[in-house]
Amino acid sequence: MLEMVKQSTPSQPRAVILAPLDNLLWDRRFLKELFDFSYVWEVYKPVEERLYGYYVLPVLYGDRFIARFEPGRDKETGGLIIKNWWWEAGINPSGEMRYAVQSCFSEFLEYLGTDRLTIAKKTAAQAGIEWLPLTG
Repeated sequence: MLEMVKQSTPSQPRAVILAPLDNLLWDRRFLKELFDFSYVWEVYKPVEERLYGYYVLPVLYGDRFIARFEPGRDKETGGLIIKNWWWEAGINPSGEMRYAVQSCFSEFLEYLGTDRLTIAKKTAAQAGIEWLPLTG
């Protein structure tokens, strides 16, 4: 069985958005050693001590954390807003990675029960994520 897996064609990497309390994120030392990714859920930190934001979600692509973003909800439409976006060091998104992230966000929007995604204009330009699907 293991030989079959080793000889099979690798599948395309997927992108997923992780919740701050996802069990993959529980052991911060393990996370740092295995993925070279430092994550702190900053919801309980005073504003002036936060590096990223109140409720920031990591983005995993294949076997690597590639980004994190600060989400919000549009109170009128229920749509998802990307307030801030941070690429991890050394990430230069390929076409394949962009497609995986777009697919991931489509699934996330479906989970949230909306089809609207907006990105703060300043964030889109600074992070270079204008290619994410925009509506509204």
